[in-house]
Amino acid sequence: MSNTGIKLARINKQLAMIPSHKLDEVEDFVSFILTRKKIKAMGVVKLGGIWEGMGFEKLNLKKELKLLRNDLSKAILEQAVIEKLPSQG
Repeated sequence: MSNTGIKLARINKQLAMIPSHKLDEVEDFVSFILTRKKIKAMGVVKLGGIWEGMGFEKLNLKKELKLLRNDLSKAILEQAVIEKLPSQG
């Protein structure tokens, strides 16, 4: 019997001794191990093209960034002016 065969026989013997109320827990653990093995085997997941056809192609990022920067600059300058105003009171 191979080393793997011996281990499987030992595990089967141990499984037979587990109380029935603990079998769900054992099953969950075995499923967890198998799922983890599947995830490792998958390796790199490529997401290229996932947003294709969703309308993002139409965005002009440089233009949008410029508009946002201008808006932010104006807001910062307005805040600075407000802070420098003499308080009324």
